[in-house]
Amino acid sequence: MIYLVTGSLNLFTSNLYKIISAEESIKMMNDWNIIQFDTETKGVDAHISPVLCAQFGNKKADTQIVVDTTTINLKLYKEILEKKLVLGQNLYFDLQFLYNYGIVCRNVYDTMIVEQLLYLGYPPVTKGGPSFSLAAISDRRLNIYMDKSVRGQIIWRGLDDDVIKYAANDVVYLEDIMWSQINDCRIKQCMKAAKMECDFVPVLAYCSWCGIKLDVDVWKNKMKQDEDTLNTMINDLNKFVIDTGDNKFITIDRQGDLFNGFDVTPKSKVTWSKPGIKAPKGNKNIMMQFIKSLGFDITTLDKKTKDEKESIDIKALNKQKGINDKFLKLYKNYSEAYKVVSTYGITYFNAINPITGRIHTSFKQIAADTGRIACGNGEGDNIKINPDLAKLKGFPLKTNDTSKKCGYPNIQTLPADDLTRKSFVSETGNIFCSCDWSAIESRLGADIYQEQSMIDEFIHGSGDMHSLVAWNVFRKQCKDCGCESVADVKSKASEWRKKAKPVEFSQMFGGSAEAIRNSMGCPIEEAQKYADEYNNGFKGIAKYKDKGSKFVRKNGYILLNPITGHKTYWWDHDKWVEEQKSFTSEFWDNYRSKHKGVKDDPIAKMVRVHFQAASKWDRKALNSVTQGTGAICLKTAARRFFNWIIDNGYFNIVKIVDFVHDEICIEYPESLSSTSKELENIMEDTASIFCKSLPIPAEAACGHYWIH
Repeated sequence: MIYLVTGSLNLFTSNLYKIISAEESIKMMNDWNIIQFDTETKGVDAHISPVLCAQFGNKKADTQIVVDTTTINLKLYKEILEKKLVLGQNLYFDLQFLYNYGIVCRNVYDTMIVEQLLYLGYPPVTKGGPSFSLAAISDRRLNIYMDKSVRGQIIWRGLDDDVIKYAANDVVYLEDIMWSQINDCRIKQCMKAAKMECDFVPVLAYCSWCGIKLDVDVWKNKMKQDEDTLNTMINDLNKFVIDTGDNKFITIDRQGDLFNGFDVTPKSKVTWSKPGIKAPKGNKNIMMQFIKSLGFDITTLDKKTKDEKESIDIKALNKQKGINDKFLKLYKNYSEAYKVVSTYGITYFNAINPITGRIHTSFKQIAADTGRIACGNGEGDNIKINPDLAKLKGFPLKTNDTSKKCGYPNIQTLPADDLTRKSFVSETGNIFCSCDWSAIESRLGADIYQEQSMIDEFIHGSGDMHSLVAWNVFRKQCKDCGCESVADVKSKASEWRKKAKPVEFSQMFGGSAEAIRNSMGCPIEEAQKYADEYNNGFKGIAKYKDKGSKFVRKNGYILLNPITGHKTYWWDHDKWVEEQKSFTSEFWDNYRSKHKGVKDDPIAKMVRVHFQAASKWDRKALNSVTQGTGAICLKTAARRFFNWIIDNGYFNIVKIVDFVHDEICIEYPESLSSTSKELENIMEDTASIFCKSLPIPAEAACGHYWIH
């Protein structure tokens, strides 16, 4: 049965529903334990777009209540929403609109988030993975088709019979989906993970709703500095081209100009644009020709098709150290400068909300197969916003004019330079605080792998992992520099400490000797020696790596954390197992005689892809557990801090403004000076739940801008 709550009684008469008062609807819901909840809005921005209606449903009562929020104040439902279990699909969106009414739901279940958890590790829908829309989940779990055609019409139709029916239908099947998911969670033993992820939904919604303040003047100075840096890099590259003396890439104007005279200064023919494969065709070719002329092999494998292609991306070229290191350094500097200018520019201005004066970006709670958070959506793709509002407010438009578009900017992977961080500030009278854990991934790794040398260094030494790796991998060289222990490496053998970093990073992330070779540009034999020394020096890591490899190959998933039960799934593991079974001695005889080394051979490609998949999951089996547990720590600590905010009446006073992997950024009044210490204590206490062998300190940096 559908009920409508509205203040415009004369406008609504229909056999589809019965009109009741707000008081009657609340009385009905008092008997409900679970509220299936959804909203229909006139846009995607909670600070600009009004709520058209809110719908409440209950499976047991077989009831849906649609509230016309254009005539009924949603705040009337504050108590009922805050004391019941609120069940919804993508509540991250709806909760931001509820925050405008001071309604804070902390007991929630999100069907989209739990579905994403159950398919953690699967590819995105664009690459053949599952969709997490309500319609897709209903079809997959309940074999029910949901017609969503009305959704795109709501913005201009308003609240009519079809919209009311559509809205009510969105809160009919949520509980059925929930129980189906819970059954799977029990089978997969990830009930605690589902609870933890659902608990975090209101926190992430609060972070987006609070937003972060950008100092426009400082950002303009940053943009000018970035452009100057890029121009310097381009000039350096052009000088390099001219210095080669290669006439194929140099031009001289010998004809002159009637007014300007003659300028016979040699100039570069190479027009440097976006580094990599996507440069304009003609320019790409001359860039490629020049880089080829230096001796670089620009042939690489396409990550998607696994076929060969040509690429002048710095990542591909950086593997070829020793060919022309001077050019590599210049090209790397240019590539980095180009990325900064093209990514962190004017679009951030357009993202400033005209109502709040802050940037409210979009976060994805489960963005990676480790469960890490990500934010931003590039340059506005798939943004659904009223075009008229967009024009008036300067918000994202689907246009190639970058001065008029900015979707949801990335505020996580920002450059770490001082000017960029100084651009993000607190409001007048407030403090900006960024608090992060000290070396959380290394400390979690030491605990998870039970690597005693790392545990001892963190507890009894300086905690400098780079020095420890140098001592284990290059001990003779360090001793030759006068080092007697790990403590001496940083001051007496800094070059070997620096050289140890690529070994450390490749091995900590499950890489092979090939990864060391690519990073250091050394022969594979030398790289293998470093890998062996690392494994001999860190036996706990080596043992865990071997154990993790065997586990994921046998079971088809990685247990990210045994406390919560988070798992990431090798989604096509069954296919891999069947291929593995087919690799008989007869297959290998045939492979070696007819297929091995044959270009574009489908059997050779299948074998290559098969073993690449195994290597990838071997690496993930080591690295994913630390990243996954780190993400769990962050979400748990943030939820506890959010509870502290709400319990103490600091809603919209103490703001959560950003999450950056192991860092929580907040803003609070100067009068609440103990807030940073509260956050530190919560983060350290949370880490102790997941790391038993050693502490993970948290340190807050406080000021009027983003200091870390």
